[in-house]
Amino acid sequence: MTFLLGIETATPLLSVAVVGPEGLRAERAASGERLHSVRLFPFLQELFSDAGICPRDLRGIAVSQGPGSFTGLRLGVITAKTIAQVLELPVVGVPTLLVLAAQLPNIGAPVCPVLTSRRGEVYAAVYAPGAFEPPPIVAPFAAAPEEVARKLAGFSQILLAGEGAWASQQIFTEVLGEKALFAPKLFNYPRAAVVAALGYYRMERGEGVSAFALLPEYLRSPAITGVSPA
Repeated sequence: MTFLLGIETATPLLSVAVVGPEGLRAERAASGERLHSVRLFPFLQELFSDAGICPRDLRGIAVSQGPGSFTGLRLGVITAKTIAQVLELPVVGVPTLLVLAAQLPNIGAPVCPVLTSRRGEVYAAVYAPGAFEPPPIVAPFAAAPEEVARKLAGFSQILLAGEGAWASQQIFTEVLGEKALFAPKLFNYPRAAVVAALGYYRMERGEGVSAFALLPEYLRSPAITGVSPA
């Protein structure tokens, strides 16, 4: 494989990146979820220019698969599928919470990435420490922050990361006390460079699929009726 495109639209931080055998080639990022649909395609054009490649140089596409913003996920997945269909490329979905966990420094404690959902809930999971693609200890789920904190009470120490962790910091601290560690806010959102890097290794393992097989992972149904999967 030569170059792989990574797309991250699941959170308020939009980012796109290209990676290759030597690592990161180029990345573009900007915050503001309501502007994702306006910025995404110009970002992709600028990204290819920055990387010094054209879309035909790609050998695959990785996209943040969820959970996250319903609108953002649909935009990212549909964009990845469209490019893949036009260029006849394989695609690979990468769990959004895994991306957030993978970009954190290893401090020897399990990692719990937390992103804000709707209806007073958050998305969370727990991953083992020490690997770039850490295995899940607790699979991604949606719940109230209080319930997430109770699920984490059995760990002797836990590294919480993501804007959802900081938004509910008081709850996690009250329930977990000194067990709760918080990653710097620099790591609040997943980045396309990590999406692309994880996708690159997954493609190398033969996990790429056709565009038609790729679906977002919402964890629960959209609040607005009539919304179908991408």
